[in-house]
This record gives sequence, C-alpha cells and structure tokens, in this order.
Amino acid sequence: KAHIMKPKKVGIIDKETVRLLGLDVPPGTPILLGDSNYQHMQSSHPDAFAKYFSYLEEILDSPDYVNLNPRDGSVKYIKRISEYVVVGVRVSTKGTAFARTIFTFENWKFNQYQIGGYLKKHK
Repeated sequence: KAHIMKPKKVGIIDKETVRLLGLDVPPGTPILLGDSNYQHMQSSHPDAFAKYFSYLEEILDSPDYVNLNPRDGSVKYIKRISEYVVVGVRVSTKGTAFARTIFTFENWKFNQYQIGGYLKKHK
C-alpha cells in the first residue's frame, strides 16, 4: 500500500498526562496520526470514526480522563461529547506516539472503569 500522507501531528502528550500515568516519555512528545492509523480507525470503528474523528485533536488536547493500559502501555484519552469517546495512543519503542484508534465507551463500561479506579481525571 502506498503511503498517501506523512504522519500528521494531532496533539502532544502533556505534562499532566505524563504525571497522572507515570509515563516514561518527555512532556511535549508529539502525537502523530499516520495513514495506517487513519485507515484502522475508519475500518475498525466506522460509526465512532464518522461521528467523532473531527474531534480527535480536541480529545487529545483536553480529555476529561486518561487511562493507561497496563498490558501494552497505550494511553486512552477519554472525553464526553454526546457519549464517551476514547482515542487510543501508543508510544513506539522509538518513543514516537501515534493515535491508533477511536471508539466509544458505553456508559456502563465507563462506569466500570471509573469504579475500578482505572481513570485519572485530567485537569
């Protein structure tokens, strides 16, 4: 597959997120969106993509909550728009952060995460 576009900067990992989640990346690390990420979002979560992709930068810039996935170290940025929208960001071994996915949380799932203490309230 030919690369259509070079990865575009869609946000940064701010110091609040680094602090809340104890991340091992410097604050200000850019969050990029590449072709494969864009295509994955579109094909894997077409409804969330259609409704909320235009909010991607806003979600990364001012999430309501952040969460660290202990299995793969990815970060979920969660913002309530008309429902809870999640943008998943994964930092590569080279220290590059990519927005990998976008999907929605149903209220019950959000509540489970909150009750379980997995969500950190972001500024």
